[in-house]
Amino acid sequence: MIEVGQTVDVVVEHGVIKHSSIQDISNDRFVLLQVVPPLPVSYIGKIIIITYLTKKDRRIRHGFQAIITEICEGYVTVGRGFPAIIVKSISESEVCDLRTHERHANRPEIRIQSGTDTLDFTDISRSGAHLVRDAGGTPILKVGDTMSLTISIGNFQYDRQARIIRQWHTKGTDGPEHLAVIFTEEISI
Repeated sequence: MIEVGQTVDVVVEHGVIKHSSIQDISNDRFVLLQVVPPLPVSYIGKIIIITYLTKKDRRIRHGFQAIITEICEGYVTVGRGFPAIIVKSISESEVCDLRTHERHANRPEIRIQSGTDTLDFTDISRSGAHLVRDAGGTPILKVGDTMSLTISIGNFQYDRQARIIRQWHTKGTDGPEHLAVIFTEEISI
């Protein structure tokens, strides 16, 4: 079951996932910490999917649909105010998967390059990939940036633009940089 303080991933539209946390719960009403960049008030009335991992089994993702009822700058709880997204649950929580296409693990016949740099990757699908770069890689990239990739799979080569949708480091900021990207055009894999 979802709890106050729990980290969640919010699907705000197809392929766009934002990180947040549950700040308050009252029956079927949930208060989420505003995402970065903030959702504008035009999202009020939009249906989103809130997904989370349970403490019991961190490998199984659960989720439910909710409608955004309010976006406010100063929601107050426990004596402090913060920007918030207030939603009303419109479905039961059930097991879900954020993936829309089957993922394929790194294989020797697949190579991904950005310019002259060969990038390591954890997995790739028709619509995106989980790339890994050495810490301090150049150019400096951030969520929302687009990068040019050349993807070689056996005898096939695809030149694609890829938009960064998530970015994180393992082992602190000195560790490898991970980039979740979506391709502007799908590939055959």
